[in-house]
Amino acid sequence: MAIAPADAYLRDRVSEPESMQIRYHCPTDTCVAIIEYEPLESCGPTIECPRCHRPHPMIITDAMRDRNMMDRCAVCGGGELFVRKDFPQRLGVAIVAVFGLAAIYFFRISVMHAWGVLALAAMLDLVIYALVGKVTTCYACRAEYRKCDLNPRHEGFDLATSEKY
Repeated sequence: MAIAPADAYLRDRVSEPESMQIRYHCPTDTCVAIIEYEPLESCGPTIECPRCHRPHPMIITDAMRDRNMMDRCAVCGGGELFVRKDFPQRLGVAIVAVFGLAAIYFFRISVMHAWGVLALAAMLDLVIYALVGKVTTCYACRAEYRKCDLNPRHEGFDLATSEKY
């Protein structure tokens, strides 16, 4: 059976590993830049901040290069990382604000309508939550790593671990 060109394209795309992406705040005290870099696994020994132009050393391990998995932070070298949903927080706040105000308005008309609005907000929130992926985050410097395989040693956020930093 011959493979159609579109099928071959899709097969090749599925077998290609995604390139890891990092997002972190510039560690220079006077700089407020947010640095995004992709692909992380092929970066050199440093990444230069686009705002203050200072080079920042990157610690790229074999696990990052070979297995596309975070075992320690590339920015600070910290080994304590956690996994969380990559839910856009501003969108969550906007959903709560808009649907909360709409519910207050509908409470004047009918309690059932108001509860319906709140139920709709909860369903929208659940749909967005189900669609977003996960991100690995460093406790120490809050660097975020996307498009990488999840390390089974990293669990969800732990407040006691976070308080150490």
